[in-house]
Amino acid sequence: MGIFQVRNLTNEKVFIGQTANLDGMLNRQEFQLRANGHPNKPLQADYNELGADKFTFEILEELEQREGIDLKKELEFLEDLWL
Repeated sequence: MGIFQVRNLTNEKVFIGQTANLDGMLNRQEFQLRANGHPNKPLQADYNELGADKFTFEILEELEQREGIDLKKELEFLEDLWL
């Protein structure tokens, strides 16, 4: 679990998010963009215009489960920091 980003290599815009499943979410982001179905319309428009080779899908920070930690709050906190 952790924080991820989709980065536009042409203009350096980023889409940052959090998830409990980093590998699954990065796969989902790429699939949605390739299928022209990403909910972030500006990101989708850039992807359609520039092509897949102008985007990277990156893990920014991983969070390990620890006892006594509210993981949802930790993920929200980390996402806010990256934003």
